[in-house]
Amino acid sequence: MRSRGHAIATSVIAASLPLMGWLSTAVVALVCLRHGVASGSLVLLWTLLPVGIAFYYVGDPSPAMALLGTFMMAALLRQTLSWELVLIAAVVMSAVGSLIFELTAAGLLERFAVFYVEYLQRVDAALVVSLEEASTLLLGFFALGQAYAMLAMLVIARWWQSVLYNPGGFQKEFHGLRLSPALAAVIVVLMALCFAFSGVVGYLLPLLTVPLVFTALGLMHWLIARKELSGHWVAAMYACLVFLFQLVYPFLASLALMDSWFNIRNRFETIQKD
Repeated sequence: MRSRGHAIATSVIAASLPLMGWLSTAVVALVCLRHGVASGSLVLLWTLLPVGIAFYYVGDPSPAMALLGTFMMAALLRQTLSWELVLIAAVVMSAVGSLIFELTAAGLLERFAVFYVEYLQRVDAALVVSLEEASTLLLGFFALGQAYAMLAMLVIARWWQSVLYNPGGFQKEFHGLRLSPALAAVIVVLMALCFAFSGVVGYLLPLLTVPLVFTALGLMHWLIARKELSGHWVAAMYACLVFLFQLVYPFLASLALMDSWFNIRNRFETIQKD
């Protein structure tokens, strides 16, 4: 943050190194959050050079989409200060990104689908999955992963901004995350539609859980901080999310819905006072 040149150099070098693309994306988002869209756009354009070259040779557009998506989410957060709108944007851009990935990386998607079908057949020879079904399922995984990747890089950038210029600011934002009842209701309706028309848009069903789980994580962080528990509880929470995914993930989504409609924080504070 010492100068625009330092930001450009850091971002371009990170984008040119294997497995360091997240750092360049976070740097672009940080510049946008701190100095505005104009300054962030300049760093973004320079960063797109190595990212575009990698896309040309590898054929994977996901790093470029993550970079552009995170930048747009950072611009939206700077203008509105609304994480709810950011979560909506993450879902929309990830859904659009899955379609772009299908169009621009069809060969790559097909290779992954073949590998996935072969893996399933090794696990259970009686399981029959077509390449089309596997491709659709992988697109859903791609959209879900893209949404969380963009949110994670935006969170890193916002946390950096808080540490440098507003200590404690990001923690207050994250701990206060809560979806409006109207948005929660819309998400439930859309999930029902995805389930009803699973053959067409069913692969987007997991993507719709992203705003729910993200806000639930904010609630859990708030609860751990409110009870003044150690950081081991945070580590245990994420460990359970990884190793008990099928149980913890639906629980978090349900918790976010309950918080949206019943405001768990206020009820907890009322109980504490009594």
